[in-house]
Amino acid sequence: MRKLMIVALALAFLPAALRAEEKSKQAPKVVLQSPDGKKSYDLEKLTKDGPVLVRLTCACSGCDEELPYFQKLQAAYNTKGLQTLAVFREKPEAASSYTVKKDVKFLWVADPKGDMWKTFEAKTMPTNILIDKGGRIVKVVAGCAKDGKNAQMLSAEIAKLLQTTEAPVAARKK
Repeated sequence: MRKLMIVALALAFLPAALRAEEKSKQAPKVVLQSPDGKKSYDLEKLTKDGPVLVRLTCACSGCDEELPYFQKLQAAYNTKGLQTLAVFREKPEAASSYTVKKDVKFLWVADPKGDMWKTFEAKTMPTNILIDKGGRIVKVVAGCAKDGKNAQMLSAEIAKLLQTTEAPVAARKK
């Protein structure tokens, strides 16, 4: 019985250990095209300038409710070097319409086939991948937090990377 309990505990903590290991690996080398084909975003080049937040997202109601927090996050750290790259799982026309309607202020591309989800081995919508200057994945936050909790958690990590004060992007619960 004791051996069974030890095995069960080890298996319970295994996914967390694997995620921690995954966070320390280099980001994949990918080049993404803007929907109009006029711009390309080379992730390796972007991370040479500073941290990059890759947001694998869509225009569903949950991601839509989270968007203002990520807009605040980009605005708070924009002048300090953060670049956010949203990868929408919609057709280019739909993603373009959505970004105009919502006045998205960060880089974005459309990926209707979900290639970036495969590249980053993401299984959850949305998934946020924080990559440091130099291209190392430092934080992966999966799932939706309509209260801004995920954006605030990422704000703390971004502040550490940029060696600055954490920006409040979501109301903290007392």
